Amino acid sequence: MTPEKFLIVVDSSHSEHLALNRIINFAERQRHSDMCVHVFVGFEGDDVSMPDLPMEVVRGRNWLDELLAPLEASGVDFTAELFWTRDWEASIIGAARRMEAEMIVISQSSATNKTSIADSVWSLLRNSETPVLTIEPGAPAKRENILAAVNMQTADDEYDALNRKVLLHGQMLADFYDAKLHVVNAYFDSEDYPDRDKVKRIVDIDRQDIHVDMGKPEEIIAKVTENVQADLVVMGTMSRRGIRATLRRNTSEKIIENLTVDVLTLN
Repeated sequence: MTPEKFLIVVDSSHSEHLALNRIINFAERQRHSDMCVHVFVGFEGDDVSMPDLPMEVVRGRNWLDELLAPLEASGVDFTAELFWTRDWEASIIGAARRMEAEMIVISQSSATNKTSIADSVWSLLRNSETPVLTIEPGAPAKRENILAAVNMQTADDEYDALNRKVLLHGQMLADFYDAKLHVVNAYFDSEDYPDRDKVKRIVDIDRQDIHVDMGKPEEIIAKVTENVQADLVVMGTMSRRGIRATLRRNTSEKIIENLTVDVLTLN
């Protein structure tokens, strides 16, 4: 079942709001009558590039009216909330829980001119119970090819369950958009070769659309994304602690940094 309740994160210090624009485009194209949007408008004051310097953000009623006007024109049922926080990640996760959001939408441009926002974004992606769609500046809004990134050779039950979730989400979105589903699986050596049949037992996909290649995941996934002209990559992150969390973070961050399309992350 495709998501119907969306939490859209808007940074009031920005002049362009890619996450909101993407969901407005979705609403106008789909005319999804059951769609509900909550716009979470705030300012991440702790993450300015020079925190010792004063920074003033002044926004009035006219700015808010202009921000929400396209959403109102789309006919979508929506609400808006203004917030100020020192814990950006926790505030977003809390708001998603309150409204029972099925997807959080943020913009990768939130990292502009900020030193620690990458850590905040990563923390959100890793800890959110709700899938997070990260909008990449300049990425197409269309959904013709969807790429699910998995690691099917894992022996870890948690990662195995995450692989299944990634594949099923990819299939669901491909069905909804009438898009083509591709799957990518990187591996490091011939003794660790992924089993394509494990993928086929979870989703209905042709073998030639399961792309298996040896190399670093961030390089292989970026290469396949370009080769199949994927508009959206679906991947998993895992909320871990200690050394395993650090290692997982480094791999996932490298993958996302190498992509120039929208990314949906799941836990």
